[in-house]
Amino acid sequence: MTANAHGYNDIGNTYIEVDLSEQHMYFYQNGEDIFESDIVSGDMRYSDRQTPAGIYTLYYKKSPDVLRGEKKPDGTYEYETQVTYWMPFVYGQGLHDASWQTSFGGDTYKTKGSHGCINLPPDQAKIIYETIDKGYPILLY
Repeated sequence: MTANAHGYNDIGNTYIEVDLSEQHMYFYQNGEDIFESDIVSGDMRYSDRQTPAGIYTLYYKKSPDVLRGEKKPDGTYEYETQVTYWMPFVYGQGLHDASWQTSFGGDTYKTKGSHGCINLPPDQAKIIYETIDKGYPILLY
């Protein structure tokens, strides 16, 4: 990968930061915190559903989309879920709206977490979707 900038902060000053332990997301634009939201990350009860920490970039965005789990031998999928705002960043995981979640933040991810994605309240996902573009840095820690 090529750095966005050189020096102390080589990702630039516009990026999304996701604090997995606090279940909170921040959006920085030109170095200013312009948006925050509680989230629900991967379900901690399953090792294959935990959201991977790291530095990624947004692959693309699509609205609407259908998220699908593993394909089963009978040709159906483990799950199929319609989302309005899909923003993938790594291994089929991404940011998206989650209208089925009844709460965000706190300990929700420990028992009602995602399959590794970052679930957002629908109105918050809309704001992010309309603001970011392909290539935006996404930091998860």
